[in-house]
Amino acid sequence: MAVLGSLKTFQGGHYFGLFEGTPRGRRLSNAPLPKRVTIFLRQGFSAEVAPLVQVGDRVKTGQVIGVNEPNPQRPSTPVHATISGRVTVIEKQPHPLDGQPTLAVTIESDGKDEWQFLQRPAPNYERLSAEELGKILYDAGVTSGGQAGFPTAFATAYGLPERMRYLLINAIETEPYFEATDQLLYEEFDKFINGIKILRQALGNVQVHIGLGYNKPRIYEELITRLEYYDWCTVHQLLPKYPQGEDAVLTRTLIDLLVPKGGYVTDIQCVVQDVQHCVAAYEAVVEGKPFVERVISVAGSAVKEPKNLRVRIGTPIAELLDNNICSKAARIVLGSVLHGRDQQNLDLPALKDTPAVVALKEAEAELMPVAGPGFDRDSFTGAYVSLPWLKIKRANTSLNGNERACVRCGYCLDVCPQNLFPAMLGEYCANHLVSDALNIDLMACIECGLCAYVCPSKIPLLEQIREGKRHALEEVST
Repeated sequence: MAVLGSLKTFQGGHYFGLFEGTPRGRRLSNAPLPKRVTIFLRQGFSAEVAPLVQVGDRVKTGQVIGVNEPNPQRPSTPVHATISGRVTVIEKQPHPLDGQPTLAVTIESDGKDEWQFLQRPAPNYERLSAEELGKILYDAGVTSGGQAGFPTAFATAYGLPERMRYLLINAIETEPYFEATDQLLYEEFDKFINGIKILRQALGNVQVHIGLGYNKPRIYEELITRLEYYDWCTVHQLLPKYPQGEDAVLTRTLIDLLVPKGGYVTDIQCVVQDVQHCVAAYEAVVEGKPFVERVISVAGSAVKEPKNLRVRIGTPIAELLDNNICSKAARIVLGSVLHGRDQQNLDLPALKDTPAVVALKEAEAELMPVAGPGFDRDSFTGAYVSLPWLKIKRANTSLNGNERACVRCGYCLDVCPQNLFPAMLGEYCANHLVSDALNIDLMACIECGLCAYVCPSKIPLLEQIREGKRHALEEVST
């Protein structure tokens, strides 16, 4: 039968409350078909692929518009059209995640949404070989999942499929506002379970470890019931503490293995996939559907009606927020409010790895600034206890104060999941002492952003550390 793991956690981290504008319990609904999509030819972990279409070409939903030849040094996965229509622009644009110029294809919708489905060799996936399943997952673009990709024979990850020993399933969500993947787990549970079986079979029947929040007893009981006779699966209950879902933290919590500094989970023979990619694997293999849409939470204190949506990849942020955002909105983030980058251009599109679009209000003037976060705001220090009837936290664009000198409070040490010294790392990086920062494990930082979140001096530690990493990589490359 399935093995039941004990309740697990990790050192550091932080428990987040329910923030204002969180779409808690909202069922998934389909976003309107976009009038136009911009599809970057670098999605997920992958390298940029070469376009297969030209301006003026007509395409169908699910048609491959970009692909590379297999290359173990630069793994990639095919990119698909997410609507049917005509290609109007192919040009370099700043990528939403890092600002690097990346080739993007713009498609104007014809309103028909005509599909081009995958060719499947057999209706019963249990009869397929690992190579056949890997081919379908590759053709569907599902192999772009995770921080290191999904290994197949087509060079789709930073590792080889025959070297993998573990498949870890991230079914716990600890980020503020990220509710869509949790809702997907409830609404598509059958697809989730069968998607796990497909991914395992594609890796040659490895051991599976599922990490699930202990606050989801109904899902836990159903998992145990459905996987009762599978001895290759272990179900772990985890404390819902951020950043439990990060690859480096999840592998350490579930199987007690450490990801090398600056490396990937594939370096320790692991593959990590989340709920979205398990469901996408099922839809690709059983339904012949390419990975052209994902679930996204549209949330935040500046959103009038928070929602969990199924969204076509490439849909502009502006269409997701259309008529659903307050005039006071001053900060819009594509992804995590803790470590994501603010977006000023609302024409930027949703990507394969965009779990949320968050809009936050302008900061409010505080009557008593000396009181810090106040009674109804999230306080890491706990110096000001939230009143019991004010359970919803208020997040805005401000850190409630200007940057000051480090006071050596040690809060960043308390929350760091990698057991680092973020204050010192930030100081070294800010003063261009990259070699000193490397000596105290700069590259082990997973950029979760907790250090900057809890810092009472409002030091931009995450930005400093990212800049230090960039300089370190530049020195290595030269």
